[in-house]
Amino acid sequence: MKIIRTGIIAIAGVIIAGCSFFVKLHKINDNVTSYDQTGDGSLHVYLLNLDKSTDRLANVKPLIDGLGYSYTRISAVYGKELSQEYRDSVTNPDKYRILMHNDIGAGTIGCYLSHINIWKEFLQSQHSYALIFEDDVEFEPQKLKKLVDLLLSSSKEWDLVNIDVNRHGFSKPAKQLSQLFRLVKFRVRVGNTSCYLINRKAAMALLQKALPISMPVDHYMMRPWEFDIKVRGVTPQIVHQSFGDSEIKKQEKQASQIAFWYKLTSLLYQITADIMTMFGSK
Repeated sequence: MKIIRTGIIAIAGVIIAGCSFFVKLHKINDNVTSYDQTGDGSLHVYLLNLDKSTDRLANVKPLIDGLGYSYTRISAVYGKELSQEYRDSVTNPDKYRILMHNDIGAGTIGCYLSHINIWKEFLQSQHSYALIFEDDVEFEPQKLKKLVDLLLSSSKEWDLVNIDVNRHGFSKPAKQLSQLFRLVKFRVRVGNTSCYLINRKAAMALLQKALPISMPVDHYMMRPWEFDIKVRGVTPQIVHQSFGDSEIKKQEKQASQIAFWYKLTSLLYQITADIMTMFGSK
């Protein structure tokens, strides 16, 4: 029994130490421009699309048009076309292995940099809110517009709303928006970046700590305790992926040669993220 008790205490100690280590991962970049935090009250739509993905653009453009908001297509970053020297300059491969127990792929880098470019473009505008899409989604424009209008009328309740969540995250109600739609808070981590609504405060916070890349962008964005922002979701889900993974998000399949130590540190990171999502988020 003493051996078992000692083992349990040791494991608990490792978990606690890991949780403490993984709470804050990113350092603020003091060189980021200080943007206006409020804007003019308007919303603008941004669509990420690779230049070569004309079929995806043709599929999603009528849906974007149907929303009735002004929008800008942003040319997504194709990770495979980036030089190795540049990839090395914007990533932290060692930390990525610790967190993800894998090597960072060109697709992950391209996706991450694409979202950075949108945050910058948004903050350089006077818009207060950005509705951001990747090009692999489908939705009913009128239903989504109704949801977005409801969210804008409750803008003090959130800084970032993940609209296309690929798992429920054991959500709990945050506010009833209408008879149909409910704003929710997540108890555990969620992912996906194919459709989200963001304000200037959240975009500034994300941009200030964005580099070097040490995790996929959907992991990075869903750390509200680190950025001091309100991250929410909505139910029911009305935006869905239509093409599978976005082209900018695809990552090459890699032989798993990562040492067991990295798998352990990754597990601790995941435990930490779930705990902080439950207890450390606004």
